[in-house]
Amino acid sequence: ERHKLIFSSILYFYQSQGDFYVPTCVSLEQFKEEIAFFGLHGNYTEWTERVNVGRVKEKHSLNGVHLCPRTLQQRAWNFLKDPSYSLGARVWAIVDLLMICTAVLLFIVETMPVVQKELDQPDKILAAVFFAAETACIAFFSIELIGRLVCCPDKLLFCKTLMNWVDLVTILPYFIQVATSQTDVDSGSHSTAGGGGNNTNAIVVLRVLRVVRVLKLAKHSKGIIIVTKTLTSSINELSLLLFFWFIGVVIFGSIMYFIEFNYSKDSQFKSILESSWWAVVTMSTVGYGDMCPKSPWGKLVASGCMMFSMIIIALPVTVIVSKFTRVYAKYKD
Repeated sequence: ERHKLIFSSILYFYQSQGDFYVPTCVSLEQFKEEIAFFGLHGNYTEWTERVNVGRVKEKHSLNGVHLCPRTLQQRAWNFLKDPSYSLGARVWAIVDLLMICTAVLLFIVETMPVVQKELDQPDKILAAVFFAAETACIAFFSIELIGRLVCCPDKLLFCKTLMNWVDLVTILPYFIQVATSQTDVDSGSHSTAGGGGNNTNAIVVLRVLRVVRVLKLAKHSKGIIIVTKTLTSSINELSLLLFFWFIGVVIFGSIMYFIEFNYSKDSQFKSILESSWWAVVTMSTVGYGDMCPKSPWGKLVASGCMMFSMIIIALPVTVIVSKFTRVYAKYKD
């Protein structure tokens, strides 16, 4: 199949008797290939000049797709968003991927006990290396986010996109931690006995937020995007699954509590809440083995819980798989 957006532009070429509209989200190389495929031979420079003359300067919409002249802002947006736009855009995407992997690797390595001892001593070389690498990654992420915000043609849509908020969350902990550390040094709060616990809890929260950096890999993986789209389109089926799963946890957890508690006072099922934990582990087909029924009736209820969980899990699987197939075929084309 041919490129749908470029085909709309070529169709308009015939409808308007010779006016070209280059889609802003399509690289010039792709546009030239499609034009050559349809046999529209000529001077490409004249075509691009023709895009910028007359009423073509005004923005138009063709089948819901905005086609307008290429400006510096549009070229910068394509450079940051589309790795296939140019060689430079491909290099930028590779550097972005390397920076994400570096940031995730730093986050993992710094939790090793040997590395932690070195990082706790700011005068050590390793601590300076880690800080410099972290600063370089954050600087790159900040420049990229600000650049995409400035170049984005639709600022409202940019603010509504979840991944842009993920990008913001990945850089905020660094600036907050640096600011709080500098404040502590200036005020001498690190030497007081009262503020240590609050500062430690705040640092733990900030470090946990850095885990979100892993989600930045999603924009470089079509597989993750496909899975995300599939789960989004299957929200109704997943909601129904969770609803029946919750009902099963409450029912089987309650029944197991009353059976096992009356069977033995030393039972592991000491409350409905603890029995619900057993039901969660059983219905998710994990089976930790930390809690198990001892009475014959309890074992019978456990068997029913297992059968019920397999049924409710299997029912929406076919629907989700069919939607995954459609989403995969769409992205493959």
